[in-house]
Amino acid sequence: RMKMFYHENIVCIDRSPIEYLDCYRDMPVYVTSGFDLAVDNCINKDDEDFEDYGQCNRFDETIGSGWWERHRQSLASRQLFTYSKGLGFSFSGWKLYGDDDDESIGKIDSPEKLLCLRDVAAAGLLPPIDSIGNSTLNEACLNGPKADFAMGDKTFAPTPAPPPDCGNGWWNYTINDCSYWIPPPPTPQPTAALFACPSCETQPLSTKYMVSAALVGAVVALVLNWSVKKMFGRGDGYSSLP
Repeated sequence: RMKMFYHENIVCIDRSPIEYLDCYRDMPVYVTSGFDLAVDNCINKDDEDFEDYGQCNRFDETIGSGWWERHRQSLASRQLFTYSKGLGFSFSGWKLYGDDDDESIGKIDSPEKLLCLRDVAAAGLLPPIDSIGNSTLNEACLNGPKADFAMGDKTFAPTPAPPPDCGNGWWNYTINDCSYWIPPPPTPQPTAALFACPSCETQPLSTKYMVSAALVGAVVALVLNWSVKKMFGRGDGYSSLP
């Protein structure tokens, strides 16, 4: 599939030298070698000097595939539009195998039929010749081919969710995190407490505790009073009242 996608992309580039020679050099070009819908050299697989890289081992998967039918139609439209910019074009061959009444005509079940104009046209892959110059064919190279070569015919890969917002940075799929040219300042954190707050829960006071506290307070008061009198001697020279 990726090879087909590549061929769809590059075929429209061929129009550049054709249009350049026609418009600026007054030298119209005629494509004599012909074009086809094959993307491999599988037609030569029985030759002794054929270099087999496994490119022809999975051709059966293309038979009856809606994906291959759509992209072969796209490749045919792009080539027809490109090569029609010169004096004309030619296809690789009219027919390669079989008779005209063969029931398999139009069924692309072998690599050779991709080079056969009879089978390609019967399969509905080639646009009508009278479509050259109309708006439909002129849009063949307007946009690139659909990049669905990693998807199947009936099932599609899940669409990835948008990446997280990284502000002034970007989402780095390698590390699955945000990357920045200039790291952002750290997020403010709450200040830790200097010490733990003791429990302030009120405990009930018993009568014994209150009496003990009163006695201790009275003793302390007497001691302090005696100490003051002793230190300053304010009672000297006085007699007690009867």
